[in-house]
Amino acid sequence: MSGQAVRQRFVKQFRGLSVHSRRVSLFIVASYVVQVAVAIGIGFHELQRPLTPASGLLLGLLALFIATRLRGFNNIVHECSHFAFTQRREDNARFGSFCAAMVLGSFSDYRDEHITHHAHLGDYDQDMDLQGIRDLHLEEPLTPRTVLRHVVRPLLGLHLPYYLRANLSGRDGAGFRAMKIGLIAAAVAFLLVDPLAALLLVWLPFVWIYPSINYWTDCIDHAGIVSAGEELDASRNFRAPRLLRAVLFPRNDCFHLVHHLFPQVPTQHLEACHEAMLADPDYRAHAGGPKHPAETAFGRVRAAVQSALTS
Repeated sequence: MSGQAVRQRFVKQFRGLSVHSRRVSLFIVASYVVQVAVAIGIGFHELQRPLTPASGLLLGLLALFIATRLRGFNNIVHECSHFAFTQRREDNARFGSFCAAMVLGSFSDYRDEHITHHAHLGDYDQDMDLQGIRDLHLEEPLTPRTVLRHVVRPLLGLHLPYYLRANLSGRDGAGFRAMKIGLIAAAVAFLLVDPLAALLLVWLPFVWIYPSINYWTDCIDHAGIVSAGEELDASRNFRAPRLLRAVLFPRNDCFHLVHHLFPQVPTQHLEACHEAMLADPDYRAHAGGPKHPAETAFGRVRAAVQSALTS
């Protein structure tokens, strides 16, 4: 069964789902900026005192948290590339450009590349999202050896040549280019003033942890299945507890199969769409969801009783 068939069954139901207003979108983006600033402030304050095992653990958690907020900016860029983050098309470009600048990227370049990912998923010659990481072989089956390789590679920094990038082009406008240069200058100045704080709270999250999260997320989304040829088989969902999802999947990007089927659906609706599609046996077989009640033993007995009573 093709993804197109599943899409046709639900396209009317998912059409016209609400999108964030400009005010709500601004609040979301500002909240990520504040979260990064507060986390850096807490870490900086902690470093003014003698280090203890507890403070070392806190600093490690703060570095991880900051990296997940950078991932949140990256996710918003992704949503804006589908014009699904905020209501107005031009606002998606503005918010996308700002969030891209926060992670030293280019919204325009990302949007052009990501279009090819949906049009040619798994085709390394045409899928520009995956073309740059083809040497990492996400298409290989998930044997214990390949899983171990995907886990260990970021720990050794072997992913950095593929995921650590700074795009200083001016395609998004001179203002956003200046913003990126300003962020780099501020990070360098922070390094000169307080090397330890800068390394732990700025450089480590951006240079190492954030690229690692991006790599592992790509593995969760597509590793072992990206070359399946059918979109129902080439992407997967990852059901994480809500608290863990809020930290590691800050914009509901764990529902990646749903996104590939309905890329224009705003992320706040992805879980509800997933739950709705679980009633479809073809989607459920690929999404790994629980069996529909009618397919369980109890469900079959109940259906038989109901049939007998109504016959």
